[in-house]
Amino acid sequence: MKPRPGITIAIVVGTLAFLAPILASLLLAWRQGINDEKAQGVRYAAEVVRRGEETAHQFGRAIQLLNTDHLAPCSPQEIQLMRQIDVGSSYLQMVGRISGDTLECTSLGTTQPMHLGHATLTTDHGVHERMDVHLGSGHWDHLDLVDRDGVAVLVDSTLLIDLQTEGNGIGLAMIVPSNPDHAKLAETTERFRANWLNPLGRGNSASYIDGDYVVSQVRSRTTDIAGISAVPTRYAYHHVKQFAAIFLPIGALCGIGFAWAVLYISRARSSLPGLVRAAARRGDFFVEYQPVVEIATRRVIGAEALVRMRRGNTVISPSNFIGLAEESGAGRLITQNVIRLVSRDLPRLLTLCPDFHVAINLTATDLKNADTAERLEDLLRRTGASPRNVVLEATEHGFVNGPECRQLISALRQRGFRVAIDDFGTGYSSLACLQQLHLDLLKVDKAFVETIGTDGATSEVVLHIIEIARSLQLQLIAEGVETEAQARFLLDRGVEYGQGWLFGRPMAMEKLCELLTEDDLLVQLENAYPDGVYAGSQAVS
Repeated sequence: MKPRPGITIAIVVGTLAFLAPILASLLLAWRQGINDEKAQGVRYAAEVVRRGEETAHQFGRAIQLLNTDHLAPCSPQEIQLMRQIDVGSSYLQMVGRISGDTLECTSLGTTQPMHLGHATLTTDHGVHERMDVHLGSGHWDHLDLVDRDGVAVLVDSTLLIDLQTEGNGIGLAMIVPSNPDHAKLAETTERFRANWLNPLGRGNSASYIDGDYVVSQVRSRTTDIAGISAVPTRYAYHHVKQFAAIFLPIGALCGIGFAWAVLYISRARSSLPGLVRAAARRGDFFVEYQPVVEIATRRVIGAEALVRMRRGNTVISPSNFIGLAEESGAGRLITQNVIRLVSRDLPRLLTLCPDFHVAINLTATDLKNADTAERLEDLLRRTGASPRNVVLEATEHGFVNGPECRQLISALRQRGFRVAIDDFGTGYSSLACLQQLHLDLLKVDKAFVETIGTDGATSEVVLHIIEIARSLQLQLIAEGVETEAQARFLLDRGVEYGQGWLFGRPMAMEKLCELLTEDDLLVQLENAYPDGVYAGSQAVS
């Protein structure tokens, strides 16, 4: 008996209805996986360009300072200036004077002329570059020497492409587009194909698939460099499998079940712990700095680096993700991002104020891991900062984590870092914590500061905290100072430092630099008018 046409049509339509969502899911998974990998590749290339532009900016600043200093070339005074420029630059390893192909003197104290040979290439900005220079001492061998207008700098090109990527096999390179051969200033692999190096127009970016790689290029708008990334397509295939594992079962269900499943999985993938992990990997965190001031003079002597998370155009409050990050194991990733961002900003802050300090918050997990000390040492190496320029903060909950914590704190303090206990008095083990650990600073929690001058049950606690700090010879920082009355109360009782909206809200790096510049101007005015016209003009009277 032949099947009736209606049954046949029903089977065909039913089969198509079943297969169509599955095929659509596969296509969507493929496109999404490839697009994500292209976007990731562009981010890698853009970061390479950003580092190159920052290096060029630091080089330009060195040229300006040395060629307008009116000091005798290679004199002790000019070599000292070279050292200052070197220390204040995150990507310059050495600064020197060059004449033709001869290096005359350097910030390393070298004054014996050294013939370098002809430049490897010249950019369209007139910059001469010599690759893999040998200066005769192991640490400074095989770096790149760049010169223009009689000033030379040594650059470790590997720092420009030393990025945290999602896996192995990802190639990164920086090229000079104006060079006929598109010479590579730095690369992580020698497998870059010639067609990958064809430059784009200035300020443009592109991403495409070439064989087994997703290739992305970003060209600088202001500097003769371009960044290139080559990500193996296996990472894109991995993303495709992840998307397919989600969408195929949904496609098989169809209808209402399909819509419900998509909504459920979408919400699951958008959960805050997952977002925190992804944001840490992508570097979506940024920091704002809240000033710490000397209450008596209102002079800014430091700032606390406060982490923020950006999702699209929305900034998520730390109170909404810090706790979840710790629980999900992503807390250390956040700390690593904060240290990286502070490493970027600290040299500029120290240029404005050499005694300035930045406070970095450590989690309970950070205090149990030895690599925390290694990352902090790396911060000092990259910035040229002193341990006194960094204050480490942790809550009492973070400090009561056993012998590992105590050993790490002791080692960091011996190295010269200062350690502060944050939110003191809000937990159950504050006194025990202070007895077990040798600390430097105690931060009075906002909850106690805001009760000053009130009839609240905890209004007297702040006085006891001050007495405890004095007995243990700890410096005090009061958090959450919002009124002049609170500031006067704290100052009268010997609290030296304060932090809060009265002195400044958390702010971007540029705003903090403006604040430090204003402070520097105030110092000049006070020195110019010793009779006190300007002295203490911002202090509590």
